[in-house]
Amino acid sequence: MRLKKRTVSIQSVAKMARVSPATVSRFLNRTSFVSDEKCQKIEDAIKQLNYKTTIKSPNFDQGRSMTIGVLVQHPDSPYTCQIINDMERALMHHGYQLAITSGYWDQQLETHALNYLRQLNVDGIIIITGNLTEEQIVDFAKSTPVVAVGYSIEAHQIRCINIDNELAGYMATLHLLQAGHISIAHIKGLDSQPDSHSRFEGYKRALREAGIQPNNRLIKEGNFSSARAYQLTTELLDDNKTKVTAIFAANDLTAYGVIKAIHDYGLKVPDDISVVGFDDLPTSHYFTPGLTTLRQPIEELGKITACSILNLLSGQRYDERLPPFELIVRESTKSLKTNK
Repeated sequence: MRLKKRTVSIQSVAKMARVSPATVSRFLNRTSFVSDEKCQKIEDAIKQLNYKTTIKSPNFDQGRSMTIGVLVQHPDSPYTCQIINDMERALMHHGYQLAITSGYWDQQLETHALNYLRQLNVDGIIIITGNLTEEQIVDFAKSTPVVAVGYSIEAHQIRCINIDNELAGYMATLHLLQAGHISIAHIKGLDSQPDSHSRFEGYKRALREAGIQPNNRLIKEGNFSSARAYQLTTELLDDNKTKVTAIFAANDLTAYGVIKAIHDYGLKVPDDISVVGFDDLPTSHYFTPGLTTLRQPIEELGKITACSILNLLSGQRYDERLPPFELIVRESTKSLKTNK
């Protein structure tokens, strides 16, 4: 009888209740909705199997909550949704569920979110970019394993997945330079955000290699949103001291706001101004005009992040190699060069 109790697992409960292990995990942790019908089936299975839940202690080998905490910035953004969906699909096969919190690019809110996840006794945490300091992440990892996307930290219980945003920003700007553009504006993301800063550095490097000194009047600090980008683009177009022929946007959502502002100003993309985005969101292919953009390996990022946290929890190594960026040329950019 004792042996039977020891062998009962979440998978056993899920099999008897005819639901997924992830659904059982959600029911046990009460962190997301489970239908009344499934709740009843899970409760019946738990009683029949005499399943006993475990509570996580500082020693991870003594028991797990089967929950992974995820800190994102904007959970409703297409970029974040894609990563979370792929991450969840990979983790649910191992019986894990996600507890998702948001920081909204605010360090104080991000810190609060980390503390909240700590109180949930998550087995590990995944941080998708943000403004947390390396010291904060290292300190948190002393009690909970961390996979941090967009950071470069070497410390115990931390794995980092970093993308070469500087190179990608360089590639986006180089595409415009090769098309004959000289007056290239850049609408950045948040200045405090590492990805935004790296893309900006790539933009400046491309200009300087072409013998062009970056013009501060052509550089605007956005926040990765379409609304802010619309406002900043209007400011650029209203500036009589500058003439813009191309704009490199920090992400696709920014590019959408840029294109809308150009259209409302009575100009056309790309006839009057070319626009390059960053991410290659699914909507960018169907946008009018189709958006030229830097494609990030978003699907691979979700899967690799999930594998990284699983291997970190089990003490194994995982080679976090992401595919390279790819420049996707569509209708939002136009060459200024004429055939002679």
